[in-house]
Amino acid sequence: MKMRYLLLTLVGLVSSYALPTFGQEKNTVDPEVRQQIEAVLAKGDETFNKQDASAFADRYADDAVLVGGGGGSGPYYGRQAIEKRIALDMASFPEKVSQSHELLQVNQLGVDVVAISKLAVGQWKGYGVFTFVRDTDGWKIRMAYVSTLVE
Repeated sequence: MKMRYLLLTLVGLVSSYALPTFGQEKNTVDPEVRQQIEAVLAKGDETFNKQDASAFADRYADDAVLVGGGGGSGPYYGRQAIEKRIALDMASFPEKVSQSHELLQVNQLGVDVVAISKLAVGQWKGYGVFTFVRDTDGWKIRMAYVSTLVE
């Protein structure tokens, strides 16, 4: 009889610690961090639309990698290579085109943040997957994968 009560007590204690964790998502980010990530993407849209490749590339970490997109599949390693690639992309459009992102999802990945966005560049539509790292200047893009489709 004592064994039964001991077992019930043990099950009760374990479940009282475990149940609250089931309702919590482990990888959600603070709403303020989400806003900061949205701001980095919005700055990219703004600088792309102004055709400022240098300011566009400033959002990337020194050791960043860019894969995919319109001007070639890459990969492009480092901020300078990314700036050159983006400058070529900007110059390749016969008329000025507009870029925009819609942030779909942001998740914590250790100390880094991963974001998925829907993007449009002129007639091209696609998705971007970004890994962000915290830097002295705020959030920087460490890895970007962009897939584009013509509609």
